[in-house]
Amino acid sequence: MTGGADASRGTNHAAPRADAAQAPIGRLAPTPSGRLHLGNVVAFGAAWLHARAAGGSVLLRIEDVDIGRARADLADGLREDLRWLGLTWDREVQPQRDRAYDDVLERVRPHLYACTCTRTQWRGSYPGICRDLARTSGALRLRLPAGSVSFVDLARGPQAFDPNALGDPVLRRRDGVYTYTLAVVADDLRDGVTEVVRGSDLLDATTQQIRLYEALNAPPPFWLHTPMLVDVNGRKLGKSHGSRSIQAMRAAGWTPEAIWRLALPWLGIAQGHHLHDAVRVFRAEALPPGPIPVTIPEEAPP
Repeated sequence: MTGGADASRGTNHAAPRADAAQAPIGRLAPTPSGRLHLGNVVAFGAAWLHARAAGGSVLLRIEDVDIGRARADLADGLREDLRWLGLTWDREVQPQRDRAYDDVLERVRPHLYACTCTRTQWRGSYPGICRDLARTSGALRLRLPAGSVSFVDLARGPQAFDPNALGDPVLRRRDGVYTYTLAVVADDLRDGVTEVVRGSDLLDATTQQIRLYEALNAPPPFWLHTPMLVDVNGRKLGKSHGSRSIQAMRAAGWTPEAIWRLALPWLGIAQGHHLHDAVRVFRAEALPPGPIPVTIPEEAPP
């Protein structure tokens, strides 16, 4: 089901846990698998601006639950990139690699099943091969109930997707490593995060996480998805595609002000604003839907 579809056919999730009068708690949650790039700047910039505009606080959490991809030596570089850009935080919370998730897994145990399938056995979303086979070992998947899930995105309005189109998500891999899907929900609950701001490529995956909140009997946060930036070939800007890093742009002579002059219009803010001035004019509903094609000049502007 596509975004904005008839929510009456879906399952309305519980009301977000933030009271309208309560100052929000947002978070910056970089993954240390590479340095920041412009796609990160848009998502983290929106998270920072949205929380600051409402008089809220911002947390920093290093999301390194996938120890196979995360590099501990990059965490300091991510902090340096964020500070250089002016995206400061009120406090840093415990990184994922230092957290335990066994207790959260036990809370949703009735909704799990073991799966011995490998990615080479199917194409696309997981079809639930092991759902009713009573396996005693393997990865642990969340059994998704039938039906679509509706939620309100602060920028895009009412959304509805069927999470079953993505398949039952793995919460713990067969090697015992917990997945991002479980860790991010558990961490946001523990850290008191009331709003999650991230790229629109994760819009449909939001419904999988809402199902996990339901299994935990916990209200979800507010959701805000930012426009996706794409290169000249239509590919999402990202570390896996070798997108130019903020570190490289800085070395080429770019200043934080120049980067924000480039990026703030992608957040619905007219040119000429500094990041801190943009707090006064940022509006979630003004975010463009995207995708936004981006060409980065080789040389820094004067």
